[in-house]
Amino acid sequence: MTEQQARQWAEATRAACKEAAQTAFEEASMLGLCQEGAIEAALSAIEMIDVDAARAEP
Repeated sequence: MTEQQARQWAEATRAACKEAAQTAFEEASMLGLCQEGAIEAALSAIEMIDVDAARAEP
């Protein structure tokens, strides 16, 4: 893996984490979870990200 490929993979992974966390937080908040619960949902969403899939995205 070249340095450029590694950077692209890292950026794709970061974007996937951000999107998963935002979506999970918003959904948890709409379901009535407290802020702490919504944050836990966001962290769980990050843990479930398939980094291989993030790597394959253009």
